[in-house]
Amino acid sequence: MLDELEIHNQFKESFSRYLDFDPHLRRLKENPYIFESPLLKENPFHVAGIYQITGGRQIGKTTFLKQFIKNLLEEKNVKPENIFFVTGEIIESHDILRRIVEGFNKKITAHGYIFIDEISYIKDWDRSIKYLADAGYFEDTTVILTGSDSKIIRTAMKGFAGRRGAADQVDFDFNPLSFMEFVCLIREELQPLCKDLVEAPLTDENKKFNIHLGEFNELLHNYLIHGGYLPAINEYYSSSTIPKSVLNTYVHWIRGDILKHNKNENYLFEIIRGIKTTYNSQVSWNSLSKHLSIEHHKTVSDYCQILESMHVLHIQEAILEHKLTGAPKKNRKIYFCDPFIDHALSIYLDPQLTIETLSARMSNNEFASSYIEAVCVDHCKRWLPTYYIKGSKGEVDLALVFNNTMYPFEVKWSKQLRSIGLKQISTYRNGIVLTPERSGRAMNCMFVPLARFLIQVSDRVLII
Repeated sequence: MLDELEIHNQFKESFSRYLDFDPHLRRLKENPYIFESPLLKENPFHVAGIYQITGGRQIGKTTFLKQFIKNLLEEKNVKPENIFFVTGEIIESHDILRRIVEGFNKKITAHGYIFIDEISYIKDWDRSIKYLADAGYFEDTTVILTGSDSKIIRTAMKGFAGRRGAADQVDFDFNPLSFMEFVCLIREELQPLCKDLVEAPLTDENKKFNIHLGEFNELLHNYLIHGGYLPAINEYYSSSTIPKSVLNTYVHWIRGDILKHNKNENYLFEIIRGIKTTYNSQVSWNSLSKHLSIEHHKTVSDYCQILESMHVLHIQEAILEHKLTGAPKKNRKIYFCDPFIDHALSIYLDPQLTIETLSARMSNNEFASSYIEAVCVDHCKRWLPTYYIKGSKGEVDLALVFNNTMYPFEVKWSKQLRSIGLKQISTYRNGIVLTPERSGRAMNCMFVPLARFLIQVSDRVLII
């Protein structure tokens, strides 16, 4: 078993070998665009404790760990014997995991770092981690656990009370690149402007942004094609397309993880077809099941909630405005978490579709509007309670709640706006309409360019 782990621990032989032959770092060097998480500089993991990093597949969790190890060796002068990387995909039992960690722990000479990637592959992993913590193995050790199913890991972590350490934050969510992260990666010259936008009120005019608005909208069009997934971004900017092999990698992961939940693959893709059929509409589990051969609405609900925990879907509830909480008995709206996920599944369901076809259709604002709305929902759900409004005069796409206040947003990816579509949001004094270009005040609403909104909320900030 230790021999199988050597490929991920080549830094123990030499630092140069690690840089040249580690599978993730080697592939990383081949990419035209390399993203480095802010956590690499912040290093919130220096306090001993048990940390978790959750997030969907193919978003860079493993690569981040490898980059973090590189920084520990290169910048923090941590000795190789005090670092150990384990991948849960090849660990057959929690007993083997315990013995491996015990063996490493005997060799450390200072503060240690243990990285256990995709730990949810190991059955009953929490039993061994809890035992090791109680036995004192982690008193001077940083343990970082990663997983793609946030529900499984967070449920297990509830039994770790008093064992996580003294750090202020021990839970981290990794998401695909936000729109701002993508812009700053592709257009470094726009980084100062993005920083200015984040720090300014959303409704303030910014002349420099107005000059670059066309460029931002072009980048947003591209974002609707490749989303925030780095493999897709690098492929798109290298060859102007995304190969089916990249798309299929993601689909195969969804299929594999659904099977691990003892669910039916045919049901999975039938439900995804149903979601595509009712996309951007208010649905109940019962009404969604009517589009399917699945008889019981509870089955549909179970699958969707699993897909939500796997970071495939967002399930958006209506808001109870007098309580500023969700309304679980009302219909909900279902979105894909990222355009790349949507495209990968759409092309799997309809092999006649291509990225080129979808890209051409994105030029049609009506077609692109559902993707735009999903991106807005995703960016907000990363850090705020997020709902939609079902009012007496219509629907509002997005309601954010913070500082005990509701902020309604209507998403209109069209240059021509009709007052009939703004009846509900115009009833609120603080209503904001997000559009491709328009700014200013009209029809009792503030109008803000959508790209600017996405830049600001990308940084988990909303100054209005």
